[in-house]
Formats: sequence, structure tokens, C-alpha cells
Amino acid sequence: MAVSIDTVYQKVLALANKEQRGYITPQEFSLLADKAQMEIFDSYFHDVKTAYNKSSNNSKYSDELEMLEEKLRPFLATSTENIAADANSSSFPATQYHLKSISIKKTNSSDVSVEGYGAETFLNEVDRRDIININGNPLLAPTGSRPLYVRNSGTIEIHPTPTVATTLTYHYYSIPSTPQWGYVVVNGRALHNNNATYTTDFQLHVSEEENLVMRILQLAGVVLQKPGLVEVAMTDRAQTKQSQND
Repeated sequence: MAVSIDTVYQKVLALANKEQRGYITPQEFSLLADKAQMEIFDSYFHDVKTAYNKSSNNSKYSDELEMLEEKLRPFLATSTENIAADANSSSFPATQYHLKSISIKKTNSSDVSVEGYGAETFLNEVDRRDIININGNPLLAPTGSRPLYVRNSGTIEIHPTPTVATTLTYHYYSIPSTPQWGYVVVNGRALHNNNATYTTDFQLHVSEEENLVMRILQLAGVVLQKPGLVEVAMTDRAQTKQSQND
């Protein structure tokens, strides 16, 4: 279940108007909404790494890791690309934000791969600076059952180069859809238009609603040079934490 962009906008306006700190237009709000969503989404990956490193001996972090994985689950995606024989380059999916893994397999099971490519196998990433030495070492050189890849700008390079047609599968987290508060103007007022053609809700977990409200208010204070809105956000955040503690 997604976070309603209209609910967030109305809360932002209510808090801003309550303190008479100024009006945030629909256009301004949609821009700030996108920035706030991306900031929260990006923070998940840092938080996952931290929670994972501490989860082995602390149940608190195990629970946190489980919640983060739940928040990220809607963004899990896969994309396949067919690679011709004797080719070893592939482009990242256009919607990819964070790569999880890459797997490869022979496109036609009857093909004979001299490198050993067969059923689906996951590739390990290595640094471009190391690949020459790795390829030259008989003990470390990649094979079809132990393939490697290096990153280029927007592409990857597969080692060893397959002599048969292969299918590459990217497993990744996709970029969130851009939130948009759609509206129509009636008698000089912007009224919400919930039609999917004009409105796109946040893709974040429902638990992020208040976080989005606070971040948008803070961003409005900085980006729109309405410093009073930062104070509103901080006050409301403190009140929310207090009520949770009570």
C-alpha cells in the first residue's frame, strides 16, 4: 500500500498554514515530494548495511533489517538481456537504482560452451584494475561456472567472453516513480484530481507518511527560502516522538 500524495500535501499545508508560514504551490510541492522520497529511499541502502552488520548479535537490528527489507520489497525488479555469442558487454537496465546481483546462463541448453557456461550462475564483481592479473592467473581466471564482471560507465563487461549465446538477468531495486499531485483549477483554486493520468502517489511504505511530511516541510524551508517551515517541521517531529514515547 502506497502513501497518498494528497494526504501528505494536505498535512504539509495544514502545518504551514497553522503557523502562517506561507503557501506551498502544487508545482513546488511535487518537486519537493520527489526530492523527499528519493532522500528517504536512498537512506534505506545505508541503513540496510548498518543493520545487517549488527543483526547477528542484536535482535533489535534483526527486526530493523526485516522492516527495511519489507520497505524495499516493492522496488525489487529483474531485467533480462540476450547476449550474442562472442559478445561480453551489456547495459544496465534504465530503471535500475541499486544493483543486487547479475546471473547468466546459456540461451540454448543444447549449445556447447567451451568456457563452461550452463545453468544459471551468478557473476561476481571485480575491480577493473584487477581483471588483467586475474585473467592471467590460472588459479583465479574466471570460467563459465565461476564468471566475473567489471563495471564500465553504464555497462558491464563479462569474463570469460561466452562463445555461445547467453541470457543475462539483472536483479535490482528500481527507481521510485516520480510523485505528482495532479489538480485542476476551479475559480482560481487548485483542486486535487485523483485521476491516475495526473496523480502519482508515493511508492514508499505507509509508515513513511509522517517522515515525508517533515522532510517536505524542511526542504521547503531551505529550497524555497521559507525558514519558518523548518521550525514547523522540527516542532512537529518532536511532538510526534513525544507521543510515541508516551
